[in-house]
Amino acid sequence: MEVPQYTLRPNTNAMVAPWILKLLGLAILFYGGIYFNVRFAMGKSIPPAINLFIFVFLIVLVVTQVILYRVKFGKYKYLFYTDRVEFEGKKTETFFFNDFQQAEVKQKLFEKMFDTGELRLSKIFKIGPISNVTQVRSYIEQLVQYHRAMQERYRVQEQQAAMQKEMGYAQRPSGYPAPGAARVQPSVRPSSAQPSAQSSGQQQSGAPPGGTGTGDARYPGGGA
Repeated sequence: MEVPQYTLRPNTNAMVAPWILKLLGLAILFYGGIYFNVRFAMGKSIPPAINLFIFVFLIVLVVTQVILYRVKFGKYKYLFYTDRVEFEGKKTETFFFNDFQQAEVKQKLFEKMFDTGELRLSKIFKIGPISNVTQVRSYIEQLVQYHRAMQERYRVQEQQAAMQKEMGYAQRPSGYPAPGAARVQPSVRPSSAQPSAQSSGQQQSGAPPGGTGTGDARYPGGGA
């Protein structure tokens, strides 16, 4: 199983704060609707006990939702590999370093309040809100440079392997068949039971001088 280079979790306080304001706004609208109907439509006033019940109910509702949001957002995380960044949240999203252009730092109102920021790696993939956003951006840029360097190294190794393979074929003696070609047995056997030294040497060699190339140099890619 591939192990990530680094794991980062977003700042849950900065994520929950906007939802708290939405819940408070909905609670105020809910109470306002009840008050308007009772006061103006029915021409009565809300008893203090009913007011207390409504306020307690709304407070419990808001606190419960905040706890649920914190548990939900606390499971979100970003996994950094040598060739990509993966986000594990409501759904899994992946950003590959081959598509990297720049990392743009954005700060919304609540992110400024909590000293956090957001990194936009593309139009649809973002990292945040996170603390130390500048350091994370530098880390991503270093991962991208490493990924590109390893890609270039892999490309050079492939070219070298291809050149060595071609040179090995070019230096093959004319008496050797091409790789993969079936050997043709002579129709007439030599009179002597023992093969000559020259033919014996050719049969025992079995491969051209220099081999057929180097091993497969694989790019470590997403490995840790």
